[in-house]
Amino acid sequence: MHQEEKKFLSLLQVTVPPDTGLTVASEIKILEMLGIVSNPELVNAMHIASSMIPPATQATLHGLITLLSNMVKQHPKATKAHHDALSALLKSFTGVPDSVLTFGTFLPICEALMKAPAHKFGKAA
Repeated sequence: MHQEEKKFLSLLQVTVPPDTGLTVASEIKILEMLGIVSNPELVNAMHIASSMIPPATQATLHGLITLLSNMVKQHPKATKAHHDALSALLKSFTGVPDSVLTFGTFLPICEALMKAPAHKFGKAA
């Protein structure tokens, strides 16, 4: 995890109340600013998607999983192992009720993604 990204995450964790609802637009911006999605083509795709979604649209758990899975599917360095792991993750969410994301639920997910070794493949070449 880079220092600047870690500082930004810490700042969000300290300044935004955990029960604050997360919008899709905020979700996309945070994923970019934390370096979770950093490939320029995928960042551009997220910006385009964000411009088409109404600004007040609430982010959801299933929406986040769909967004990240689509990013993996489109990433030029994604391997069969990444796709297999993604399939297993998606299967694990079958039957799990969707829920609206708050900063308190989203930021720990981001922190885990930032620490994950697989996060390295998401970096721009």
